[in-house]
Amino acid sequence: MHGYAGKILTLDLSSGEKEIIALDETMIRRFLGGRGFVSSWLYENLPGRVDPLGHDNLLVFSSGPCNGTLVPSASRGSIGAKSPLTSIMGSGNTGSPFSVQLKRAGWDMVVLSGKARRPSYLFIDTGGVEVVGCEDLWGKETPDATFALRSRHGSRNVSIACIGPAGERQVPIATVIFDRFRAAGRGGIGAVMGSKNLKALVVKGSGGIQVAHPKSLKQEVLRFVQSLSEEPYYKRYSEEGTGVIVAPMHDMGCVLVKNGMSGDFESIRSLNADHLKKDWFIRQKACFSCPMPCTQQYGIREGTYRGAYGEGSAAASVIMGFGPRCGISDIKAVAKAYTLTNELGLDLISTNAVLAFGMECFEKGFIGTSDTGGIPLEFGHVPALLEMVSQIGMKKGFGAILGQGVKKAAELLGSGSERFAPHVKGMDMMEVDPRGFPSWGLMFAVSSRGADHVRAYDVSQIMPFSDEELVAIAGTPEVRDMFSPRGKGRSVAFFENIRAVADSMEVCRFVTRGKLGFPENLVGMLRAVTGLDFTVDQLYTIGERIVNVERLFNLRAGMTKAQDTLPERYLREPLPDGAAKGKTVPMAQMLEDYYKARDWSLISGFPSEEKLENLGLSLVGF
Repeated sequence: MHGYAGKILTLDLSSGEKEIIALDETMIRRFLGGRGFVSSWLYENLPGRVDPLGHDNLLVFSSGPCNGTLVPSASRGSIGAKSPLTSIMGSGNTGSPFSVQLKRAGWDMVVLSGKARRPSYLFIDTGGVEVVGCEDLWGKETPDATFALRSRHGSRNVSIACIGPAGERQVPIATVIFDRFRAAGRGGIGAVMGSKNLKALVVKGSGGIQVAHPKSLKQEVLRFVQSLSEEPYYKRYSEEGTGVIVAPMHDMGCVLVKNGMSGDFESIRSLNADHLKKDWFIRQKACFSCPMPCTQQYGIREGTYRGAYGEGSAAASVIMGFGPRCGISDIKAVAKAYTLTNELGLDLISTNAVLAFGMECFEKGFIGTSDTGGIPLEFGHVPALLEMVSQIGMKKGFGAILGQGVKKAAELLGSGSERFAPHVKGMDMMEVDPRGFPSWGLMFAVSSRGADHVRAYDVSQIMPFSDEELVAIAGTPEVRDMFSPRGKGRSVAFFENIRAVADSMEVCRFVTRGKLGFPENLVGMLRAVTGLDFTVDQLYTIGERIVNVERLFNLRAGMTKAQDTLPERYLREPLPDGAAKGKTVPMAQMLEDYYKARDWSLISGFPSEEKLENLGLSLVGF
């Protein structure tokens, strides 16, 4: 079998019972790998009403066919479980060596159930899996736990997925940290890991990965890399990272400022990447097999935030989330907040979302210092922000409320705060204001894991597509108009499908963000790796199948069509200032067009019987 290890490992942590399942070609042709494997396995094997923090929830780690090969940016890996934050699909995708080492250890996918009798970690290699007690690591932050595990198992060909104190305490916005700096698992997957008494997975690979046609793969890779070097984003991301887009997005009116109370942040340019390069930049870094080094390593050597160290400080989500969203204009404070979230094992986006929500509640007088334990939770107040990040991660004080996510926090606080609580289906929204970027508002509303931007990552308004390409994507070049609803539904569906393909091949979203993410530009490499005769049309169908499987999982879990929407603020409250002043999200037409593009019922939100039949899907557990 080329491109795959050929084996799936299942382990019941309660009983220790293991099973090795042969990977079959039918599963490959239907779901490809990575995210497709995770989503299909959860749909087919996890009951709809299972307790997300109970023993029966499944925690799945998966690699894809391109991991460990020459395919550019094939360093991604997928993780999934039922979410304790949303009670629907919870998942993540990370850029680290983990999935490469998992496959080199002989496994395409690892499926965990049950609960270990004591705090433990898994050691996985070509010899199998061992459950190792680690009471000494329980309570440690992720860098310390990772360092301790590397001292035991070495660094060469070793990758570590670890939770911090937040996951141990089953905070619903806890995530999993891979190799110290890389997170995956929105929706509280770190809490699921903690509920299983599992501190970490340590994977050590020693095997090789065979590809079917090495010479053909080399030719396809050279073609792809040449095309990548000609893309407009390649040079910018390689030199400055994704933080380079923060100011332009602000100037478009689509950066959340103070939880959406404003569309203009006067200090936005104090947060640009130039400060990083000048003062505390260490090096530009690329992930395994990636020709585009979009990550910055940073280290603050002096001053109040001395000792803050990590990767990705100039990433757009970091800057926009702890910056304008929380009213912070000091990029060193932003870096410190990001460092804390990684150390504690907290989801970056959810953490800055709940902080900004809490700050607005404080500003409006819904809460006061008597509620926050004396902390003045004000926009722009750095010490308050940093203290609250710590409280969230340790599940203490007012942080124990915010750590439940904005939906639950709003329900507990009341006073009408639900109107501006930034979530969809319980998933905290990222840092883009959909009033300035309506197609992203639709993305948030329909994403299979709740408010999320990477499930679709629709770039039809910000990439230089031709009219002909936009017709193929959206049915009309008018989709290019930022504020017109025309074409947005079909465009979001298109991008959801192709992103599912890339996630299942396990290639990176940033490298494939434009035309390089179209199956036409990926199928040659996939054929060369696997030796299977995939066609472009088959890849589009695989992507659509994955999206529909995730939809069925969520509907079975109790999600309804009524939840495909946005908070009231974005639908009814015009932006008061900024480039998108006066705008709201025209959700109704976009959503109807999306359902039609998907062939989902306008009444129930279910895929039609014909659609399911065409995709070879059936209703399981309804």
